[in-house]
Amino acid sequence: MDTQSILSLPKKHRRTFVGLLLALFAIALLLDWKLGTLPFIEALLGYIRAIAAAILTSLFLLWVVSSFIPRQKAAEGLTELEAGNITKEFDKLLSTATRWRYKGNFGRYMRGKVLPTLAHRQNCHISACVIDPNNSPLCEKHAEYRSQINSIDKGKQYDADAVALQVLVTIVVCSWYATNRRVTVELFLSASFDPVRIDSNDDAMILTVEDRRRPALKVTRDHFIYEHFETSMEFTRNQSSKVNLDGMRRGIELAQIDENDVSNVLNNAGMSELCKKITPETIVQACRESKNPYEN
Repeated sequence: MDTQSILSLPKKHRRTFVGLLLALFAIALLLDWKLGTLPFIEALLGYIRAIAAAILTSLFLLWVVSSFIPRQKAAEGLTELEAGNITKEFDKLLSTATRWRYKGNFGRYMRGKVLPTLAHRQNCHISACVIDPNNSPLCEKHAEYRSQINSIDKGKQYDADAVALQVLVTIVVCSWYATNRRVTVELFLSASFDPVRIDSNDDAMILTVEDRRRPALKVTRDHFIYEHFETSMEFTRNQSSKVNLDGMRRGIELAQIDENDVSNVLNNAGMSELCKKITPETIVQACRESKNPYEN
């Protein structure tokens, strides 16, 4: 294990590592004192001199080696996030954001956390790209994928209709925010799904996957790959169909959405047949049960 790996360990692991070194030092000193002929003080001073000599030698060798070997460029702007720290990092991104871009599948975090958080900020703009619920083969493929991973749903089994329902809820919720809050919402429907999701503001982005056991990657705008991913999201939006979010009543709360609101919104979005198939009642109920999937 190199020095950089040790320094990048969590604090509790670094403390354990230092404690282990001190324990080994104490054990070696005691054994040398008990089994040797030197007094304790002389044995201790001998160990201190040896450690000091080792440090000086290491520093000299490091200086010599670094003078002849070019340094590798540090991966500044890239941070691997442990699964347990992802929510905290999302909160940091949201705390200063006025613009948010998302490319994923359902958009549940966007509708459950991003929209409520950003909706009251001035000049707020949100653009999102989710899978097309009218594309039944695509929804079926995504359902198969979700059934194979340890997603946030904790064992829930999906079929094409269950996938489509989640996207319909996102459309309805986005329509409500676009109509009843001072926020610009652009929603796009993609003909493909991607296991990697991207959430981005103007300072950084976080790349996640559906499997909640997996770590995430945070990329700041200082890293060149940030612009590449932003360009990728832009091209995805350009190749997707934009959703008409009209049809929602004004002056109502989110919890007051009814079946007529759902039907009107989805008719404007070109999804009247899918709405009838899944039923407005089911969609309304799903809207009322919608929440941030990472709350617990």
